[in-house]
Amino acid sequence: MAPALQMAIYPLAAALSAFGISLCFYSLYSDYAAQRRGQVRARDAAEVPASPGLRVLRPIARLLGQHVGSALDRLQGRHGDGGLSPYIVRLRIRLQRTLTAAGNPGGLTADEMLGLHCFSVLAWTGAGVLLLALLGRSFPVLVGFAVGLLHPFLWLKKRVSRRRSEIRTLMPYTLDLLTLSVEAGLDFTAALARMLPKLEGSALADEFGELLRQVRLGKGRSEALRDMANRVGMAEMTTFTSSLVQAEELGADLGPVLRMVSDQMRNERSNRAEKKAMEAPVKILFPLIAFIFPTVFIVLFAPIGINYLRHLFGY
Repeated sequence: MAPALQMAIYPLAAALSAFGISLCFYSLYSDYAAQRRGQVRARDAAEVPASPGLRVLRPIARLLGQHVGSALDRLQGRHGDGGLSPYIVRLRIRLQRTLTAAGNPGGLTADEMLGLHCFSVLAWTGAGVLLLALLGRSFPVLVGFAVGLLHPFLWLKKRVSRRRSEIRTLMPYTLDLLTLSVEAGLDFTAALARMLPKLEGSALADEFGELLRQVRLGKGRSEALRDMANRVGMAEMTTFTSSLVQAEELGADLGPVLRMVSDQMRNERSNRAEKKAMEAPVKILFPLIAFIFPTVFIVLFAPIGINYLRHLFGY
């Protein structure tokens, strides 16, 4: 490569990679700090508030997302109903469902998430190019490309998993209070509205708030419940909504149905806790063998070995 071209490419790659990687790590740290502090979510927009890193990346994601979306639209229009068109439609739908399950972090759309993905690939590949200039090997470029390719999806998957875990933890407690309210004489909508202040700041409050908003706008309660189950994508939420829809269609009393679902979820939570407790000894085995035992052996036998060597060599 010509020296003039190297002087132009390497500083640009270094700046891009340093900016992108620092924002990635700062975004991860901000998400962790927000989770530890228990920051509330933006209930009006029904979305998780963007971390500082994501707020900085949002304009870049929007810009790249517009170009990526336009390119996908042109490609879809060129192929019509065949070729790559069905795959593009499925990709956008699946990505949008994942973003919805994650609570719409930063209000990102599917195209903006693809733009963020492109930026991640460029940033990490730029870091690999920088290491290529320093080390003279092409392996860091491949590693940077792979990390940039996987990082946005792993981040999004982590957000989905954390949000579902929060909903799963709150469901039994929430259903107990709903059961008491319904059995006390309130209808389901009024009981749900009474529950929202007690769940403020949680993902479950966002979902129940969206459910109430749809019902008040005129959507049928059964349809709104099915939409909530589709948004969350959890077996527990599907069981809860299916039981309510079936009870409403059959004209059954909601109190016993809610109590039955609540008991079932509480039993499932106990089973999950027991399962994790039984898995703990197996999970702790590797760090015990790899880190604890060698340290104990060094502390116990190192002085004996040192004394033996002293006597053996006459020190």
